[in-house]
Amino acid sequence: MKKLFRMVSLAICIAMLCCACGDPDAKTSPGSGTPVSDPNASTGQETPVDMPYVGIVLKSTDNPYFALIKAGAEDEADALGVQVMVFSPDAESDVQGQADMVSTMANMAVDVIVVAPTNEKSLSNALEQAVDRGKIVMSVDTPMDFEDCACYIGSDQYNGGYQQGKYAAELVSESDNAYAVILRGAQEDKAHTLREYGITDALEDGNVYVLGAEDCGGEEAQAEQTMTELLEEHPELNVVCTTSDSMAVGAQRAVANAERKDIHIVSFDGLPEALELVRIGELDATFAQDPYEMGRKCIEYAVKLYNGETVEESYHTDVKRITSGNAAAQADQVKRQLNHEGGK
Repeated sequence: MKKLFRMVSLAICIAMLCCACGDPDAKTSPGSGTPVSDPNASTGQETPVDMPYVGIVLKSTDNPYFALIKAGAEDEADALGVQVMVFSPDAESDVQGQADMVSTMANMAVDVIVVAPTNEKSLSNALEQAVDRGKIVMSVDTPMDFEDCACYIGSDQYNGGYQQGKYAAELVSESDNAYAVILRGAQEDKAHTLREYGITDALEDGNVYVLGAEDCGGEEAQAEQTMTELLEEHPELNVVCTTSDSMAVGAQRAVANAERKDIHIVSFDGLPEALELVRIGELDATFAQDPYEMGRKCIEYAVKLYNGETVEESYHTDVKRITSGNAAAQADQVKRQLNHEGGK
């Protein structure tokens, strides 16, 4: 089924991009992938080309986090009159699917390609193709080491992780013995690795002993299973930090099933399900990124780069601590953004 979905997605991508590439009098309406006729085509007037065609490839828009990046990009594209397409595999684990989408865009009529890389190594050939064909390459959410990446837009992942770990350590500062575990996303995902490093350093600075970091692939079910096993192996455990909200949801379920009310869980991302658990006190906190702003900034910077302007190599969006007191307000904001009802 995943293979079929990927093939259909790629077919749609190719068809839409070919429309823009094959017909010199066709263009794409702002914020969508639907070709529309050029109103100046019949008069022979030439429309000035001052806005880029932007292609964005995310990890999975089934995840509300990446859906928020998509929403921000589409809203900014509509505001500026930019042509944009947003694609993603059906699951973050579909590394090859993401590579295929980047490769397809490299050979089509886009000017700027923005990627949230799950596994940068798997994208290397496609990224090189893109640059060879004159595309501008940017990264969002996850920084890349790719030499020709024009800029990165997203959180300072290490710093965000450090804030998270510091807060978790404060929750157990009066304990004689504090033991933590980190549940993280895939080892190949640089964003999760940087968060893990930040969390670990902050916990250790706060005199919390880190038992280890477990790769749960960013998956809720895997995190629940792993957490269940950890609770049996380490009854002394009293702190859990996760590098994304999906794993926090799974960890919380395992902790609840074990009736361990002494365990503190601090998460990262700020997505709806986790925000509700924070609001009712089942999670201590989540450190919310600003994916909507990331998407908006992607379009803004794509326009600047396309027009030859200089931008920062890294643009860091805010990370905000969400606890029970501000969880409801954050949830309302996320809902408005997903519904394209305004950013802030």
